[in-house]
Amino acid sequence: MRKSNAEAAETRKRILATASELFLNNGIAATAIADVMSACGLTQGGFYRHFTSKEHLVADANAVAFDYIVANLDELTRGKPPREAIELIVFHYLRQHQSEDNRLLCPLANLSTELGHADPQVKEVVTAGYSRFVKMFAAHLMRLDYEDFMGLAESIVSVIVGAVSLAHMADDKALVDTIVGNAEHTVKLLLQRSPAQAGLTGARP
Repeated sequence: MRKSNAEAAETRKRILATASELFLNNGIAATAIADVMSACGLTQGGFYRHFTSKEHLVADANAVAFDYIVANLDELTRGKPPREAIELIVFHYLRQHQSEDNRLLCPLANLSTELGHADPQVKEVVTAGYSRFVKMFAAHLMRLDYEDFMGLAESIVSVIVGAVSLAHMADDKALVDTIVGNAEHTVKLLLQRSPAQAGLTGARP
């Protein structure tokens, strides 16, 4: 018996959620289609009913990952004053590996070495994910009257993504703490500059 559209949609959603978590925790190259389908309790033969290729799965799974982490950060900062919201986002983003929820890992920081060589459709999703983070910070910075709120937002995203990428590769806890602490300090320094000057770091010609 053929599955209904609703059942097929639910199965696809389950595959994407599983793939997203496996890619973020184990890497894209190390996670085969068979691994994803097995983790879902499905046969590999059913994969192509939902996706045209592994690249298609990687692109959609990364979109799901961005949706999840952005939704959680939005919920965390709902109703907060803009400066407090920024500090909360930075704090939790930098400590994403300490969360019990493995789905809160960000593709930008955890899959950067693989995504740089990814298929164009995957890169498009990743670029859109980066833009979402920039706009999230920019929305709060705009309320604080920073002149170049987009440039400052880009600078903050670069700092925290780079810090998590480095921390992810470090085995020494003291080094991880130093990387995270330095990133927080850098963001605070950026925010301490006057609104008229704070965008200079990320200013465009």
